[in-house]
Amino acid sequence: MEQKIDDIMASLRQEFIETASDQLAHIEQLLEGLESGEQFSDDELFSIPRNIHNIKGQGATFGFPVIGRIAHLLEDYLESAGGVHLEIIRDLHSFIDLMTKILDAGAEPDDREAEKILSSLPHFNLAKEYSAQKLNDVQVLLAMPPGLQRKVVSRELLSCGFQVIRAYDALETISVALSFTPDIVMVNRDFAPFDGVELAKVFSDIEKLNDIHFVIFSGFEKGDPHLEKAPENVSIVAKRNDFTEMLGELFISWGIFGEMGCVRDLGGEKAIMASTAPAANKRPIS
Repeated sequence: MEQKIDDIMASLRQEFIETASDQLAHIEQLLEGLESGEQFSDDELFSIPRNIHNIKGQGATFGFPVIGRIAHLLEDYLESAGGVHLEIIRDLHSFIDLMTKILDAGAEPDDREAEKILSSLPHFNLAKEYSAQKLNDVQVLLAMPPGLQRKVVSRELLSCGFQVIRAYDALETISVALSFTPDIVMVNRDFAPFDGVELAKVFSDIEKLNDIHFVIFSGFEKGDPHLEKAPENVSIVAKRNDFTEMLGELFISWGIFGEMGCVRDLGGEKAIMASTAPAANKRPIS
């Protein structure tokens, strides 16, 4: 029985390699066509993020977790960039080429090589539109459902040169955090299958995750009974018109910007006056 299961998994793994390779080759053809001036329908272009999403979901299942992580970063890149367009095609080739090489080899790289690969990938950056200053490399896991609110928060983070990784529910948030170990996690209080306060408690109980800066976006102010069970070192940002100012104050307190950078765009003069002391029991962000 055990041998039969192994044979089935080996067959499924080979099927994934062949299917994913075909999908990546098709994406390459579309990108090359766009570069040469060809016109494609919206459905043809949508096949790019659709195929990337499929590869992301199946990579780890069939023994290619690094491909799954690359696909996740590419999916986030496309959302940050607002879809496929000529200005980003060179970067898209970088993602596709790496996944293709791993599939052609038929085996995942070791941990050291995997980290090297992931750190070499491009990420979409809006900072140059706001400031010529070189900003720190900060990775933010944004756990919010798709919609206007996520777009607004994403743009604020991207404008500071942060790399934004997205998760769609609480369970995926934990999985993604364990894979990427981001510097900051931002979640909605209202989330599924459990809320942001419960998710914060899970993070505080996992050694690998308990020193990540954790932010909860909430319609309630800090001190409200709905938030009383949140761990003490969790930051609360109220969903108000001045939420960007509150984010700016947090980033200053964590030492991300010092006294300059795009913090003026995030928080104005009040944020610049915020404390620069790092949060207790949290990793420094350099």
